[in-house]
Amino acid sequence: MSITSPTAPLTGSSTTRPATAPVVATALPALFADQIRSRLGAVARVIDILAGEALPAELPGPVVALVSPWSLRDSHATAVLAAVEQAGWVHFLSTGVDGFPLERLAGRTVTCGRGTNSAAIAELTVGLLLAAEKRIPDIWEAETNEPFLAEPLGTLAGRTIGLIGFGSIGQELALRLDGFGTRLLAVRRSGRPAELPTVTVVPTLPDLLGQTDHLIVAAPLTPLTDRLLNDEAFAVTKPGVHLVNVARGRIVDTGALVRALAAGIVTRASLDVTDPEPLPADHPLRRDHRVRILPHLSWSAPGGPDRGIDLFVSNLRRWQAGQPLDGLVDVDAGY
Repeated sequence: MSITSPTAPLTGSSTTRPATAPVVATALPALFADQIRSRLGAVARVIDILAGEALPAELPGPVVALVSPWSLRDSHATAVLAAVEQAGWVHFLSTGVDGFPLERLAGRTVTCGRGTNSAAIAELTVGLLLAAEKRIPDIWEAETNEPFLAEPLGTLAGRTIGLIGFGSIGQELALRLDGFGTRLLAVRRSGRPAELPTVTVVPTLPDLLGQTDHLIVAAPLTPLTDRLLNDEAFAVTKPGVHLVNVARGRIVDTGALVRALAAGIVTRASLDVTDPEPLPADHPLRRDHRVRILPHLSWSAPGGPDRGIDLFVSNLRRWQAGQPLDGLVDVDAGY
């Protein structure tokens, strides 16, 4: 049973300042492409690949590809990959790069929007934890308080929160849980001590699973984390756990989760992401009242898309100045 989790951004090496204005090939929805064109002005020429625009035969400057893991889902996949092959630098507006053929990125500088939505995701996660302990929305819909006299509401005080991954999301969450009286454990691939004194890094995933009341998935999807929470993992999980997934659906084996719910190992699941996504209308998880499914919106907060664009524009300036870039991705590790 293995585990990988976000680590600090890699240190990028300086690059030579481009002699001419770069070409930014975007493979993002038109809304983003228009915003980027407006922000960059004369600094760069923006080509909207998804709108059918083609890179010029004779490139006036270096190419930057601006993509997301979902850029290849339509008929423009061939054009998007062609733009990536001409790019020296590929930036993912999203935090994750899963779902993109990473072998096509070899030999290129790759960055992502790591950290841009971490605060929003952490805030929603705190809400999900409180909803589980305070039995929301059950208490809103109750006609009498009698059931809650026999089975009182829970509390986060004294609960053990287990974090799979301790990157920017885990760190933002730990800051927000400070003061609730929780015990915070984390597992990360590097095994490094936590950057925050309130968090204890444990050696292995089973060490984490056996102690956790609320289990939060906040790691990237990589070959090592693909279906990490499977039957083997749930077999060593503390019974009664509340599972929260705000990362990627495929980190949790969906069939294994159904079986863990049936066995009482998982007694509540709050899923911002699922595998597949969305789940079929007749899926067992949709019929289980203990499961709350969100439409992949934990990242949502005022100014969310702008933060991603801000990071890219800042990186473009750094790239033109030959400075190290933020959010560098280790293509071999997959995050």
